Amino acid sequence: MDEKISRILALSPDSQFSPSYLARYASSLGKDIFIKQTCYGILIEGEKQDVDYVLAELKKIDPNKIFSKIRAFPLGDKRRCRAQRGSARPGFYFLQKEIELLPNIAKGLECIDGTEIKGKRNLEKIDPKVFKRIIEESV
Repeated sequence: MDEKISRILALSPDSQFSPSYLARYASSLGKDIFIKQTCYGILIEGEKQDVDYVLAELKKIDPNKIFSKIRAFPLGDKRRCRAQRGSARPGFYFLQKEIELLPNIAKGLECIDGTEIKGKRNLEKIDPKVFKRIIEESV
């Protein structure tokens, strides 16, 4: 038997897909996993090989706008459950900030893999030394 894992799949707010679409698609893949839809994406729990398979299939539909990370607690854990605690779970506000950054990360990934970015067809390449200087000056 494989180990059980939980993963968070966050969808970039500018994706053409919705969390409900991700949940339906994931459940149609025929794996023995538990899926919970959230406002930012879905939570998946199950055997590692099944969760990894579902994640790989979901990433195929929108590779630059579906992000995942390991979830430390299993789904329904009372230490994290808002219904049990009466307030937002610890770490939620950090996750909320991460979600706001996803469109920028997606744009960067599109530049790397050559996917066209709407409205920015003639992107200029910047010298890495100049880019490094800009970063150092802004920090």
